[in-house]
Amino acid sequence: MPPKTKKPQTITDVAKAALYRLSELGLPPTPENYALHYYDILGGTPPGGKPGNAPPAIDPHLLEEVDRILDSVADRASQLAQGLNTRNEEIRAKVSDLTRAEEKQAMLKLLASILNSTDSILATTEDTYDGLLVTREALEQIKTELQETRRMAHEDALTGIQNRRGMELALAREVEHAHHYGTPLSLAMLDLDHFKQLNDRYGHETGDKVLVHLATLMRQAQRETDVLVRYGGEEFLIILPGTDLNGAWFVVDRLRATVTATPLQCDNNKIATSFSAGIAQLKADESGQNLISRADNALYEAKRSGRNCIKIAAD
Repeated sequence: MPPKTKKPQTITDVAKAALYRLSELGLPPTPENYALHYYDILGGTPPGGKPGNAPPAIDPHLLEEVDRILDSVADRASQLAQGLNTRNEEIRAKVSDLTRAEEKQAMLKLLASILNSTDSILATTEDTYDGLLVTREALEQIKTELQETRRMAHEDALTGIQNRRGMELALAREVEHAHHYGTPLSLAMLDLDHFKQLNDRYGHETGDKVLVHLATLMRQAQRETDVLVRYGGEEFLIILPGTDLNGAWFVVDRLRATVTATPLQCDNNKIATSFSAGIAQLKADESGQNLISRADNALYEAKRSGRNCIKIAAD
């Protein structure tokens, strides 16, 4: 029987083995391919998947760790190549000294031997560098795929704006910035009016088009620093950094007027839409979640007041 292949013992070993296998098989080093062979080498099951299924679910934490490891390996390999070249130059300098010494016949024999050694070192260096370039290319492709994966994880699939996961990160960042620098931060919670009746009358496909329509109008009205979020269903949220209540009111009311004046043209139907909104400004030492809660309460008051209007949250 052939000897068993030694199973990789560390995450670094597994990462190298997975990339080597992809290279042997001629497969692109995408996260899906990488994860499939990574877990196959480990002898385990990919998170959320079953052995033999493709593509498997990808553990983003694992891929981030692989990203870090491969970057470190590539840097060490680059340093190794530079070190070998340096030693090669040192050997050649010593050879030059030897050729000027006495008993030149013996020295020339030594010269030939050392030159053979240096040529071998140089070839090894070149092979190492070529391998490094392949690893670098694979790493850059994985990084690109990771960036796309992260973007999709924080983006609403229907409207293309931020989802709640993306909102949590953005809001935490803006709340910390506002508290640290003492700058204003406001938040608006929007809810499409009579959305259930619209779905019942025109169907859910048209309802989805209405949501996309609103997101499009929001993009057209947003400022560079604003963060747009589909909070859930027909609810949307706008994070307004550096903006007090007056500024937030101006932004949201301008959007409200635009939405009211811009019906959706769909299947020969002109579908009029409107939204209600609640606005809250961050208070000293207030959390992002509490800010959302106050804006949500103001939105409820806007709904109770007849819809298609804006209410300011109570202090």
